[in-house]
Amino acid sequence: KAEVLQRRREFSGDRERSIIGINTGCAATIPYKKLTIEAHVELLGILQSLCPESALVLLGGREDTKRNQAIAAKARHRGVLVKESSTGLGLRDGMISVAACDVVVTGDSLGMHMALGLDKAVVAWFGPTCAHEIDLYGGEAVLTKAPCAPCWKRSCEKPLMCYDQVDLFELAQAV
Repeated sequence: KAEVLQRRREFSGDRERSIIGINTGCAATIPYKKLTIEAHVELLGILQSLCPESALVLLGGREDTKRNQAIAAKARHRGVLVKESSTGLGLRDGMISVAACDVVVTGDSLGMHMALGLDKAVVAWFGPTCAHEIDLYGGEAVLTKAPCAPCWKRSCEKPLMCYDQVDLFELAQAV
């Protein structure tokens, strides 16, 4: 409990405010369960405009460290205030970061399941996987507009990917 409160203070700064966690990664099994770096940057900008009083925090695992650094750098260049959670300290530390958030925006990934297990509000987007197989316990599901979804494919050669057909404004509004 004390670790979660400390992490909330790290994320929210000097004032109490809601914390929106954005989980940026997914397992290598189905890599299309994560948005592009540019889409995450755009989503952060939309979230900041819709939720200006909230703290925005990038979440992820060890494999997402460089990706989160790139997202954060590009977002900050565009004037978006975003923090990065530690990604290299293991699962327990990741759970503390998720627990410190009020809502988690994520693809269908371990981060989504962690947030659900911690009883966090979840806004999840679905592309290659099936939203109907996941109980979000009152959370919101945003589905890709791709006509071929869900497909469960581990590789895809389509010129317009399912993750490129997720409405980022709809995702941010669901928060």
